[in-house]
Amino acid sequence: MNPDGAAEPAVPIDQLEEMIMNVRTLTLAMTLALTGIGAALAADNDHGSNDHGSMQAPSFELPATCKAASAGKESSMKDMQGHMSMAMQGMSGQATDTQKGLQHAMMQMNGPMMEGMMAGDPDIAWICAMIPHHMGAIAMAQVGLRNGDNPEAKKIAEKSIQEQEKSIKELTAWLDKNARKEGKQ
Repeated sequence: MNPDGAAEPAVPIDQLEEMIMNVRTLTLAMTLALTGIGAALAADNDHGSNDHGSMQAPSFELPATCKAASAGKESSMKDMQGHMSMAMQGMSGQATDTQKGLQHAMMQMNGPMMEGMMAGDPDIAWICAMIPHHMGAIAMAQVGLRNGDNPEAKKIAEKSIQEQEKSIKELTAWLDKNARKEGKQ
């Protein structure tokens, strides 16, 4: 008790604020990780009869234009990535292979997506963030193809991969045409 007779806080306020921020970050990470649990990813065998020759995971490599556009903003990105990565790594203990695969896809996507969104030009930031976002959708759909057993869900995953690949080509073509033409980066 303090001199006024009031109870002393068990945890100092600054530590309590940090704990609240960590809980918020963990809650956000868990929400993001659990959003796609119905899809599926990390098993080595395919339960369907279709040939998924393009089953290798996307590279999550940003185009050079995106990297140039976000240059100099590394410290902000590292802070965001660090919070998300720490929160998500703690969740894999009792996760299924599907959940681990989805989580892995998200963790690979998040860094390049955050790097892309740091571009100063709003059009380029959006385009550069969407490219790895679509790559993440492909990786998550591949989880569904590997781990899922519902033919309709697998068909949706295949369709999603095709649509995302098409979108990535469109985004990259726009970036090649517009970012270089206007000197935006």
